[in-house]
Amino acid sequence: MKQLYRLALACLLTTSAFAASPWDGTWKLNRAKSHMTGETYTWTKLPDGMWETSFGKLKVKFAPDGKPYPVFDQDHTMTTTMPDAHTLKSVNMVKGKVTSTDTITLSADGKTLTDVTTGTREDGSSYTSTETDKRVGSGQGFFGTWTSEKVDSSSDIPETITTTATTISFSNAATKSSLTAKLDGTPASPVSPDMTAGVTVSYRKISPSRLDYSVMLNGKLITRGYDELAADGKSYTDVSWLVGKESEKTTRVYDKQ
Repeated sequence: MKQLYRLALACLLTTSAFAASPWDGTWKLNRAKSHMTGETYTWTKLPDGMWETSFGKLKVKFAPDGKPYPVFDQDHTMTTTMPDAHTLKSVNMVKGKVTSTDTITLSADGKTLTDVTTGTREDGSSYTSTETDKRVGSGQGFFGTWTSEKVDSSSDIPETITTTATTISFSNAATKSSLTAKLDGTPASPVSPDMTAGVTVSYRKISPSRLDYSVMLNGKLITRGYDELAADGKSYTDVSWLVGKESEKTTRVYDKQ
């Protein structure tokens, strides 16, 4: 389920505005040095019986009734069932093709959620990720506010970054995604078989070692962040946050391969 919510945020990469830049090359996430937890989200039951999940300005309505519901656009749907009071199962599809499934389990004491996602990338490779979240404040069942506490994944995919004097380009062979954008803040549209319609990303060079970025969905700003190159050029750090949740920053460190 949450895997789909983050499709809009999946292209947060960076580079510098110099030819033969130290940013050019292949990079891979270093989970040991990263801090990818602490973001909060809320599940609410609406008066009409629908459920709503909110991540900052991102909101998705659905019901655990086995029917498909759109997630941001009509091409992305989520079908959710509730086998018992402690389990939700969701099938995520893009244009009728299953991309991932989620099994979300509520602990017996109602204080912990465990979300196991399995999926297949565009190149046919499979992946598994597990997120553990804890309850914040009061709530009953799945409803209430939760914060991510632990994130694990079976594998992380290297990404390739190339630059010119005025642009950044990135590509990912496993997901068959790419993006080329100017470094002057002009919005650009990512290209990917599973990209949500209406997503744009803009980059602005602040210094040779830092680039600020913004992610928008249908003209609405949803994410801000910046990427900063280490002095030795062997790693860079991506710091991002949902708009309205500036205190919940996540940090991802990428190592050059």
